[in-house]
Amino acid sequence: MTRRRSTAFYVECLLLTVFLLALTAVLAQLFSAARTQALEARRLTDAQRLTQDISEEWYAAADETDFCQLAGVDGDGGEVTRTGPSGEDYLLRLYTIQEPENYGRTVTLHLEVLTEERESVCSLEFVRYWPD
Repeated sequence: MTRRRSTAFYVECLLLTVFLLALTAVLAQLFSAARTQALEARRLTDAQRLTQDISEEWYAAADETDFCQLAGVDGDGGEVTRTGPSGEDYLLRLYTIQEPENYGRTVTLHLEVLTEERESVCSLEFVRYWPD
């Protein structure tokens, strides 16, 4: 009788250990997924703030030369590094496409926000008409 009780106790301990290990594995995956989502959300928030800054510079500029000075890029675009609100650095890739009109031109600014590892976070376009 004692041997049966001790065997049952060992089996119960073994089952509890397996259950705890499985629970630990599930919780580790859950926390890993939550961390990944938090990182993605932080990067998207940073990208939104950076694109908002660039769009304000774009619409506040008197012309493309003025915009390039405000944004810190050369000529028709380029790349500039800016720090997001979270403190992480991002690479902003900017370039413009011009479409001549009768009394001016329509200029489209293409903006891509990249992480330091060159992973794309978001890409946007801003359109503006500049008279000649």
